[in-house]
Amino acid sequence: MALIRELPIRRCRSSEDVAPFSECRNNLAADISRVKKTHRPILVTRNGHPASYPVNAEDLDNLLDAVELSREIEISRRECTEGKGVPNERIMQATRERLRRRIEQRKSDR
Repeated sequence: MALIRELPIRRCRSSEDVAPFSECRNNLAADISRVKKTHRPILVTRNGHPASYPVNAEDLDNLLDAVELSREIEISRRECTEGKGVPNERIMQATRERLRRRIEQRKSDR
């Protein structure tokens, strides 16, 4: 399994990826296609203020997986410094297995 080298969601471009709510509502199908193609969310504004970011669902799932993995790694590092370590091989095996199950679950959900 490859390690994540970059974030699955790109930052939106203020010159291209900002739309008022009414415009986004009227162009929803095209905006969803653009988000899926570019992997950049659209900043939807309401009354000129940031309101929401429609994102590609698969990209969001991947981002949340990366955040969760990062959190687990930080917890593991802290526990190791406190002398509560678990052998690396056991951790890596469990992590790979959980990620494999998530990938299989997502494939079966489609």
